[in-house]
Amino acid sequence: MTRFRALLATLRIANAPSVVSNVWLGYMLGWSYWGGGAELNGDLTKLITIGLCLYFAGNLANDWFDHEWDKEHRPERALPSGLFSPFTYIVSAAFLSINGILAAATISHSVLYSALAILILILVYTFLHKRTRWAVIPMGLCRAGLYVMGFLAVFTKSTEIGTSPGVALNLGDYSRAWAYVSTHALGLLIYIAGLSLAARYESVEHPPHGMVILSRAMLFLPLAAMSAWWMFYYPVAATIGLIPFAIWLYLSLTRFRKPVPILVSALLAGIPLIDFIAALPVAISALMPDQTLADRPLLLATVIVPLAAFVLGRILQRVAPAT
Repeated sequence: MTRFRALLATLRIANAPSVVSNVWLGYMLGWSYWGGGAELNGDLTKLITIGLCLYFAGNLANDWFDHEWDKEHRPERALPSGLFSPFTYIVSAAFLSINGILAAATISHSVLYSALAILILILVYTFLHKRTRWAVIPMGLCRAGLYVMGFLAVFTKSTEIGTSPGVALNLGDYSRAWAYVSTHALGLLIYIAGLSLAARYESVEHPPHGMVILSRAMLFLPLAAMSAWWMFYYPVAATIGLIPFAIWLYLSLTRFRKPVPILVSALLAGIPLIDFIAALPVAISALMPDQTLADRPLLLATVIVPLAAFVLGRILQRVAPAT
């Protein structure tokens, strides 16, 4: 393996498009809910940079922490194969983390606190993931936190400029706003946790039957969680949004089920399709009565980004492994 390809594998570059998609949807959840405007778009680039910095930092720190274990179990990885030094990885992880946090501080205190929370969860997962199966919870929270971070960026700016809340769904109080974003975040969190459990027990010769059922149920939960807020208001858009993820999940659990790395790669590639479940109704909810998606490029991009992230993620899996 070349040094460049080994670095891409360490960074899990194939999963980077899904990080962009997660941040994008979180931002648009806030944009549609709080009635954001075009003047907020500059923060979206910063948010994506923050998400990628934290994600790459977490992967570098994870491989640094595991490099002794990898010598025995994953000798093909960059550190045990001697392509890079452990010191380089931990310094790079710290550099990316600091830059991500500093970028978050330029947006708002809320975004800074959410970025710090994600960083703490990354450290907790890095320490626990080889010790307990429950490490899947902080890992899922890291991804769910991207929704919250994007949502809070728009919330903060909207309250600063006096934008009225509840434009999309006419929900006027903060508790409903938190329920709104948390429902979506829960769907992503449990999918990530279910993905990890599925990978763990698919590789066991005689897995506990109950854990296998639990992992499967967790993979299907986003179908309900991501569409829960939209079925009443936009049932057609919400139903259409479910189709790509449902099809891909079926393929993942049948055609791509074996071997385990193929299953995990397929499930990871499907993360942006979770975003798409909500993306279409989110975009439609923010349209004025006489507008179409073609009239609002930002809203049209909200629909396109998850699909593009899915395709790009699958292409990048051919360049470097996703796990």
